[in-house]
Amino acid sequence: MKHWFTRRALFLKNTCFFTSLVILGLCLTSMPPAWAQDACSLLPLPLEERMQQATLVVEGQVLSSRSFWDSRHENIYTAHQVEVYKVFKGLPSAGTVEVITEGGQVGLDLHVYSATLKLQPQQQGVFFLQPAKGTAGQPQFSVYGSLQGFIQYQLPQGTARDPFARYASIPQQLYPALTRLPGAALRAVKTNVPLEKALKQKPDTNPAPTQRRLVPTISDFSPKSLRAGTGDVLTITGNNFGASRGNGYVEFKNADDGGATYIKPLPSDYVSWSNTEIKVLVPTAGLDNGTAGSGVFRVASNEDATPGTSLTQLVIQYAHTNVLYKNDSRNMPERSYMPRLINQNGRGGYTFRFGASFETNKPALYAFKQSMNEWSCNTLVNWDVASNAAVARTADDKVNSVRFVESGELPANVLGRCISRYTGCLTGSDVTFWAREMDLEFAQRPDWQYGPGNPSNQQFDFHSVVLHELGHGHQLSHLILPRAVMHYAVARAQISRSLNATNDIAGGNYVMNLSVQANGCDAAPMVRKPTSACAIPVKLLPLQGQYQPADNTVLLQWGSETEENLVAYAIERSTNGSSFTEIARVTAGGTSTTPRTYQFTDDSPLANLAYYRLRLIKGNGNVEYSEAVEIMGPSFTQALSPNPGGATTFLYFDTPEVDQLEMAIFDPSGRRHSGFTILVVPQVKRYELTLPGIARGLFLIRWQSKNGNGVFRYLKLE
Repeated sequence: MKHWFTRRALFLKNTCFFTSLVILGLCLTSMPPAWAQDACSLLPLPLEERMQQATLVVEGQVLSSRSFWDSRHENIYTAHQVEVYKVFKGLPSAGTVEVITEGGQVGLDLHVYSATLKLQPQQQGVFFLQPAKGTAGQPQFSVYGSLQGFIQYQLPQGTARDPFARYASIPQQLYPALTRLPGAALRAVKTNVPLEKALKQKPDTNPAPTQRRLVPTISDFSPKSLRAGTGDVLTITGNNFGASRGNGYVEFKNADDGGATYIKPLPSDYVSWSNTEIKVLVPTAGLDNGTAGSGVFRVASNEDATPGTSLTQLVIQYAHTNVLYKNDSRNMPERSYMPRLINQNGRGGYTFRFGASFETNKPALYAFKQSMNEWSCNTLVNWDVASNAAVARTADDKVNSVRFVESGELPANVLGRCISRYTGCLTGSDVTFWAREMDLEFAQRPDWQYGPGNPSNQQFDFHSVVLHELGHGHQLSHLILPRAVMHYAVARAQISRSLNATNDIAGGNYVMNLSVQANGCDAAPMVRKPTSACAIPVKLLPLQGQYQPADNTVLLQWGSETEENLVAYAIERSTNGSSFTEIARVTAGGTSTTPRTYQFTDDSPLANLAYYRLRLIKGNGNVEYSEAVEIMGPSFTQALSPNPGGATTFLYFDTPEVDQLEMAIFDPSGRRHSGFTILVVPQVKRYELTLPGIARGLFLIRWQSKNGNGVFRYLKLE
């Protein structure tokens, strides 16, 4: 049973936190400057389908954007006011329409959805719209197909693009492509002045000698290989850069689309600029919302928009995901910040919980656990899982959910996505961000290959996609490097089940070195997993336990589908769920390809709440730990565990009848922080509690009911 202390929101780039670009065409994205970057996990959506499914198709420009929490304070959305210039289908009720997209920023809380459309003011294009779900009053619309439901204009070139198509001329290519579709008819509503201006401009191909400018030339750069999003500085030498930057810029290949486009750093990323030398930070979150990737780069001066190109390629070793933030009231210009991983669960890191359909799909579950182990045993990132604790929805609830979702929950033709939820704290003129939560959603598709076999040329390898997505959860962004798991693209039949040491693992280690340091905020640093106990069991059946009052014993039962070089199961017991002591060993089957079952009886159980777990001892000396099971002894009445813990803990309460607990949280000085009520019933012994937005430290949680009262001392680590 789950109970909320408060509806106070939390939040948690990237990419996820994770994304995969399917190479069936070119995938590009656009993001607001306050959000983290994104990639695509898309299958092409035909233009005919977009026109057919949309109830309103318009050409328009985003005038303004405003992010907000939903009514349940679970997800952030953004409302965009779009001025309508032309209509291709339907009848807008006014000269502007309100378009709702998923994700956004409210204060220091950011929700970033991968493979999902992000809009920003001044963007123009064609919108394929449907009535937004759950809206009342003024009509609101969502974009059908999300990323593919917006054909973005590129002004002043007069061109347009979507993730899988390019239109060299808006009036000569895009308009005819739309109007020849069934149900479409072009009707002008208002003159599109910026577009008209762009279409009338003609480049001067033969300027007068006095008008000619010297194109920048790049003679050298150093280092030849570096990292993106870590503060590494690229020094560029040459000529004709201009005495000052002005409107000049450096631009890098965009790793999110394999280098098909370029991205520019933020103004704050330029360290210095002279006519012969430029120093600039290499970004993973720039003006163009992409990630700097390997390849040639370009320099344009303030005097001449024609860029000069490097003669050799820059190599990006790995890319640390960044978050963009600015605060005008504090005179803080827009900058990129490196988010960290934290100890969210009170046990060193993050715990993933699965949707029911995901957990019952054993091949998918095993692929996910194997992908987790690949990261954890190479970078010691602290991830674990909780079985038999199904989640039914994706929300900002401090639960890291992994789900197969219904088609209506994902945009059309999206294979999967990660919702990354960040939060931050201000310290003077600096901001620290961390990934507070990460949620993964996958489409239920017949063309997944879950393993252990290889995918056919018509299948996607689920293991490879999960490994890539977890890399985004590890706070790594895309690379242009086919040998790396964080390469921007995942294609049909592609297998990428092992991390690359030079790029993936090196990047993960960089993030871990940052994340285990004290951060100066109320977020506990991540704790590395032990090298000898980095993996979780993949095919171990859940440990089950039962207190037997007839003979005052605890019976433990478990099983395995297969075993490989497994010497023994060590049974460990704990009073607090964190410090365990071995109490017995059971010999394992060594190597076995058939299911095996085991049991153990504890003849001297603890009187109150006890935790049991298995330590799997391998022949090579490595160990794996099972999930713990809680057993309530004969004298147990109530407990709060884990304690110390994170933002979520559990109340264990044994009651003979239905009762109501009035609870209140106090700090040691006696100041009351919040109050709440919990209904307890005899058939339920454990209640999940989500703590309010209070700082780390010691708190007193007082409870009172018609049958008694008491106080829990709780040490909050996050």
